[in-house]
Amino acid sequence: MILRFRMLLFLWCLMAQFSYANKDLRKEIDSINNLPFDYKIANTAKVIRLTLQNAEQAARIKYIKGLGESYANLGLLYYYQGKYDQNTFYTLKAIRIFEQQKDFPSLVKTYGEYGYQLKRRNMALASAYMNKAIKLGKIHLKEAELNAIYDNYGVLKEMQTDLDSALYFYEKALRFKRLSKDEIAIPYSLNKIAMVKIMQKKFPEAKALLDKAYAMRVKRGDKVGIAENLNFYGHFFKSIGDTKKAIDYFNNALAASKAHDYKNLTQENYQVLSELYESNKNFEKALESFKNHIRYKDSIQSFEIRSRQAELDIEYETEKKEKEILVQKATLAEKNLWLLAVGALLVISILLGYLFYNRQKMRNKQIIRENELKEALQRIEIQNKLQEQRLAISRDLHDNIGAQLTFIISSLDNLKYGFSIEDEKLKNKLSGICSFTRGTITELRDTIWAMNKDEISISDLRTRIVNFIESAKSASHNIHFDFYLDSHIPDTLTLSSLKGINVYRVIQESVNNSLKHAQASVITVKIQQEEDKFVVLISDNGKGFNPASDSLGNGMHNMKKRLSEVGGQVVIQSEIGSGTTVKVVFEK
Repeated sequence: MILRFRMLLFLWCLMAQFSYANKDLRKEIDSINNLPFDYKIANTAKVIRLTLQNAEQAARIKYIKGLGESYANLGLLYYYQGKYDQNTFYTLKAIRIFEQQKDFPSLVKTYGEYGYQLKRRNMALASAYMNKAIKLGKIHLKEAELNAIYDNYGVLKEMQTDLDSALYFYEKALRFKRLSKDEIAIPYSLNKIAMVKIMQKKFPEAKALLDKAYAMRVKRGDKVGIAENLNFYGHFFKSIGDTKKAIDYFNNALAASKAHDYKNLTQENYQVLSELYESNKNFEKALESFKNHIRYKDSIQSFEIRSRQAELDIEYETEKKEKEILVQKATLAEKNLWLLAVGALLVISILLGYLFYNRQKMRNKQIIRENELKEALQRIEIQNKLQEQRLAISRDLHDNIGAQLTFIISSLDNLKYGFSIEDEKLKNKLSGICSFTRGTITELRDTIWAMNKDEISISDLRTRIVNFIESAKSASHNIHFDFYLDSHIPDTLTLSSLKGINVYRVIQESVNNSLKHAQASVITVKIQQEEDKFVVLISDNGKGFNPASDSLGNGMHNMKKRLSEVGGQVVIQSEIGSGTTVKVVFEK
């Protein structure tokens, strides 16, 4: 009986010790998850490492809330690094956990943040997530707690040029901020509303709002906020055509942003100054500002490398403090173990056999799990490396070649309008080079779009086609365009990036051929499925041609060749006086 009592006492002590250890671990996990936002963004690489360890700890002790918050933080951190695959991977893992746990405050916050993060990648999906956040938040939270989501939704509406809706959400957020007297957040909303007013040409209202925001930030001594407001003043004077004041404010904003190492704002200030100097025909300063803009843009991407030494210093100091804490904990644990050992001497022989068996069983399971985890990590690492290479190539294409082509167009326009060119052939030649360069930029953007995806959804393809048709409409006022997508095709249907871009290119080539040669009044694009085949039809009611005798041109020959390489085919049907139809067919 005494032996049984002592065994129960020993087991109770062990459970109490384990419970206290778990509580300490939960506090550590929460403290890392709740690091200040500014610190996270300033030390992204370091915080990612800490948060990955945090997630492992939370999973090990089955602390589900801490695991979900760690995943949400990883999604945010990878978003600011521009690693969008990891951003999506970890954010969706967090959402699944919060949904399973019915943790509605965390779920609302994560829906809203992810919607905002998607704004430049997939506006339709961004809006869907933002609407989810608002709908769920109105059910489970106080509406005042949604002011950050309202602000971000306003940004989405502004990007869609839905200015009335943007104002509605900005003003709604501002109302709740004023009720809570949040003097840090109020100027943000005032400035957002002011920028919309500028776009609406309501300049006096915009100026009054900017002045209020600036006064509040000066009162608080918010140096970074003051730098932002100086930038907004620059945009205001640029919009009303006061180039001199705009340049003065952007230069003041530049000095403030450089003084506080606000790199994103610094590169934007240089970019706008380049445009303003160019409009004043001060080409030397325009070029200098443009080069600084590119230099700062590149430096933002390589900031992590340059800040590595500072991180190592911080890690060294942190490691010393952590070792001191661990020594103290080890000393305390040693004392407790001695006390427990005295009470456990009588039952140790019985427990040893059980513990050894159980430990061996757990060890075998752990080895199996570790091997599975290693294989999974190797697969993920290979995928991540491939994706990083694709993203690096697409960034280089966009930031270097795209910027250089833009500068060429700007330089050619300056030659045309800054000098009196009498030679008509030279004028036409310059215009031709400009048009060719703009076309090259468009094709470059389409290529980058395809490179950034492993697969292209039917929704992505539809959005791209609609944007292209809208551009064609604006350039051809006398032609009616129709676009139909078979309702039986599911939104989940995806194409490989190679198939997707080739289908899009065929549509581009066919529509451009109709615009140039067909003399058509109606051009129609249809996407439909016929049994197990994916079919695209591009037709016009133009003058037609004889496919047997007329040349199809290099563009369409190249498209035929490309589609044949991915298992598709292009069929061209035309008769003189009866229009032309281009049919693209391949297996789904």
